[in-house]
Amino acid sequence: MFEVELPAPAPVCFARFVDLKDARLWMPGLKKAQVVRVDARGRPLEVSYEFGERLSYALVYAYDEAAYRVRWVPSAGVRDGVSGFAAFTPSDRGCHFRYSLESLRGRAPTHERDVATAFVAWVARVTG
Repeated sequence: MFEVELPAPAPVCFARFVDLKDARLWMPGLKKAQVVRVDARGRPLEVSYEFGERLSYALVYAYDEAAYRVRWVPSAGVRDGVSGFAAFTPSDRGCHFRYSLESLRGRAPTHERDVATAFVAWVARVTG
C-alpha cells in the first residue's frame, strides 16, 4: 500500500481520481480507458483498459461516497486485471491518500508507487 498526505480536500481528490476522462493525463502507461457501463450518477461501473505494451483488462468499480473510497475488481474472466482500492481521508492539511493493489500481475514491482505518485503530482498541479 502507498500512503501520502495530499494538499487538497478529500472530496476534490476523490472526484479527480474517479473521473476517468483525465486518467491518461496522470496514469503512467495507460493507453486507453473505455467506460463500458456507468451508474445512475454517471460514474464508471465497468471500464475496459489497455495498459503498457501487453495488458488488456476490464475492471468493475464500487463507490463509497461517504468514505471517499473506490474499490475495483477484475471483470469475470479477465486475466490481466487486479483488485485494489483508493481512499481519501480528510486531514488538517487536505487529505490522507491510500492506494493499494492486491496483486501486481504483469506489472512492474514499482507499479503501485508509480501510479500513486503520478496521481499525487497531477493533483498538486491541477488543484494548485
